[in-house]
Amino acid sequence: MLSTILYLSIMWLCGWFMLWNIRTLSDKTPYEPHSVSVIIPARNEEANLKNLLPTLSNQSMKLHEVIVVNDDSDDRTEEVAREFGVTVVKPERLPIGWLGKPWACWNGAKHATGSLLLFLDADLEIERDGIERLCGEWERNRGMISVQPFHQMKSAREKLSSLFNIIVMAAMQCFTLFRKKPAGAFGPCLMIDRKTYTEIGGHEGIKHQVLEHMEMGRVAMNQDVNVTCFSGYKAVYFRMYSEGLTALFFGWCKSFALGSAKTPLLPLVLTVAWITGGISLAIQLPFLLVQEINEVLMWGIFYLLFAIQIKTLMKKIGTNSILSALSHPFHFLFFSLVYIWSFILSMIKKEVKWKGREISVSEKGDA
Repeated sequence: MLSTILYLSIMWLCGWFMLWNIRTLSDKTPYEPHSVSVIIPARNEEANLKNLLPTLSNQSMKLHEVIVVNDDSDDRTEEVAREFGVTVVKPERLPIGWLGKPWACWNGAKHATGSLLLFLDADLEIERDGIERLCGEWERNRGMISVQPFHQMKSAREKLSSLFNIIVMAAMQCFTLFRKKPAGAFGPCLMIDRKTYTEIGGHEGIKHQVLEHMEMGRVAMNQDVNVTCFSGYKAVYFRMYSEGLTALFFGWCKSFALGSAKTPLLPLVLTVAWITGGISLAIQLPFLLVQEINEVLMWGIFYLLFAIQIKTLMKKIGTNSILSALSHPFHFLFFSLVYIWSFILSMIKKEVKWKGREISVSEKGDA
């Protein structure tokens, strides 16, 4: 019994070590005015643009320009963008050697004229002072500012994403107890000044990378550019996989198939240990009916400790109710199913389908 207590204690502590200090955007405003060009790569994003663009038009600071790059959409993406009065860019046909999102971002950057470039995914929503706070952080840190949006999950089904969000944050390794440099940069929200963007090669330098901003962050750090990562808590939001359980399952399969090979060793060890502890709890629960009271008490205490931990960690990562935290055994088992299928995608099929395009799950990510 003592060995089990020690084992579960170590697994549980790994959860705190991997997300010891989650930074959020400061409320401090920038000291100087900045001309910000917002660049939104958009492939079939008609619905999402209707949510994002109004939040951009209502910012506390005046934006220099908003550019929507129509990445070969076959819906009303371009029409919706024009209805909101933003600039629309239509790149030439996707060249050989490029992936869609880097090509769209690269073309948007070429058309932009602001001193700061802000790349946003189309499924985001920004608080009124969100971009002003991003500018403030850029002033204080310089280089590249990267934000993982706060995940708004409204249904119980959507809250099955909780563990995945925790692991995405942990994989960046800059929020651990050991305060290491970021593993790269988050994909959905990235701010960089034009001069630095040009010097590191922009998106042309990572044109074949599936996780383009993760790789751009690494390229930047290799050239001694400072990269600072934040949670989007109370500033930048998104809502993913609201369509149903199937979309949620295969969406996270795609993300983990593409990203698992890029996770550094330290966060990988911590997350594997933590997940292993959670799965052990989930597997053990049915057997408590036939065990002695002291065993039931021990497993019950760790069940509550994991629930409290998940609820605490999720505060700055995404929506999470007490009921959702208490149902963590189901979350751990669901995570196991997704991880197994993502392993099949990455090691056997070696490709995933995303927005109508086949994407290779290889080191280069060539399509």
